[in-house]
Amino acid sequence: MGKKLCIIGIVCLIMGCSSTERNKNTYDDMYAKNNLSNSSSDKNKGLDRISFFEKYNYPEGKFYIATRNEYLSANNDNSAKKKYFQSDDEKEFLKFYKNLDIRGYGDNSGYWRWNFSLTHKELNSILNKNLPIVAKNRSKDILTLVDNKWQIQEVPLNPIGNLSEIKVMERGKSGIIIKLLIKGSRGTYLIAREHNIRGLISLNKNTVGREVNIYGANGAAKEYSQKPISRNPNLLPSGYFAFEKKASTYNFYGGGYGHGVGMSQWGVADLTKNYGYSYKAVLHRYYKSVKLENMYNLPGVGKTIRVGIMTTSFKSLDHDKVVLSSGSSIKIKNSKISLEAKPREKVEFINKNGQIKIFIAGKQKAITKEKIEITSSKAMISVNSIKRNIKKISSPSYRGSFEVRLSKNENKLRLINEVDIEQYLLQVLPSEMPESFGLEALKVQAVAARTYALSDYQKGRYLKDGFHITDSTQSQVYNNLDENPKSRQAISMTKGEVMTYKNKPIDAKYYSTSSGYGAAAHNVW
Repeated sequence: MGKKLCIIGIVCLIMGCSSTERNKNTYDDMYAKNNLSNSSSDKNKGLDRISFFEKYNYPEGKFYIATRNEYLSANNDNSAKKKYFQSDDEKEFLKFYKNLDIRGYGDNSGYWRWNFSLTHKELNSILNKNLPIVAKNRSKDILTLVDNKWQIQEVPLNPIGNLSEIKVMERGKSGIIIKLLIKGSRGTYLIAREHNIRGLISLNKNTVGREVNIYGANGAAKEYSQKPISRNPNLLPSGYFAFEKKASTYNFYGGGYGHGVGMSQWGVADLTKNYGYSYKAVLHRYYKSVKLENMYNLPGVGKTIRVGIMTTSFKSLDHDKVVLSSGSSIKIKNSKISLEAKPREKVEFINKNGQIKIFIAGKQKAITKEKIEITSSKAMISVNSIKRNIKKISSPSYRGSFEVRLSKNENKLRLINEVDIEQYLLQVLPSEMPESFGLEALKVQAVAARTYALSDYQKGRYLKDGFHITDSTQSQVYNNLDENPKSRQAISMTKGEVMTYKNKPIDAKYYSTSSGYGAAAHNVW
């Protein structure tokens, strides 16, 4: 069956991949001392890793390894059923990522294969500038070679000096890079985890000094697109790549977009549209050993979820001010105040010296230190003080109620939306998967998104902040694009359905595009 899935909506998918940032907390608390070990030691032989340390005559670096997760194991998206990698020959990986004839589930995506080039001087500059930044944020993931032993040390400015060697030291059997070695005149360093490695080779224009284009190819292409799929990204598209040096130029070849764990959204669209998979079959394909259950039958699950609303461009949870309005009247209350704004009147909240001042139609009506509940019984509530990518209106509108409270940061406010979980999904799905992917794919996304939200809900990650999840990729993108009929239908047809493992909702990771393989979670976080 011909694959006709077009590449519209790739921006949605890029924004909508379940967050890597989030996993700093999710997986850090899974680390334990008994997981601190050499990845190729006898104890860790089953972790599906390929080590190059012995081959290149370097001592193995010790990093914490996350607990193995059965339902987030590696996936094979090669349609030809090509086996997972076993070779410790880096040329095999380079050959795979350079091969534009490789076909697989989701190869309709323009990120199925990608490449870019840097001069030696540019790569040298990038690594010297970025390594201290990565080390500052993730110090335990950067080791320094001292007297032939790897140690955690403070990484200085310009740590590498003149680059002499860059090598992949460990990969997962899916091909994902786990450890990267960089050697220069000033030091030798080992960097672990795909997110750090993608950030280390950031192509930010301020870092590189010029425009760097990434060119892509889908599975039917014979050559890379002439139009770039990305320019100067802060993160490389994925941790699935290899590189070669020719003269003074490094050529990078890679595949996929996102962290590579769990469900590939382009793979979902392909499997449901072109291979006849049902949404349940797709879920069981990507998430191993899970059960589908009704969330409302699970203990400790309510019908509403509390979402921390961020500022424009999802920059911060702290607002300088909050401005709300509605097509119906708005009620504003706490234990000490009770106000009402007429339809279309703007209600403004500001933090002035640790107190919330409330203005209706430009006139100050009250001042309070307590959190404030805002409701509108007949219409949605618009947040006029932020912008999203919704086409039909200038400001995003939300179902449910709002809460405005003081932030711990001076003169800032927090805004929380409490909404029915099924209604929450109405404004998640369009931001996470385009309508063009089809109803069956959207049903897959609905179950994954509902499960992902419930998992965060029960973990209580933001409990101290008074909400369960955020509206950004730190959780899931919420109310960033217009609602659509197929998403509503998909949510209705899967109402309440979530995936569980050992009687708990799973951490339903998903991402945009596969490289041909998906990674096991313990090889990423």
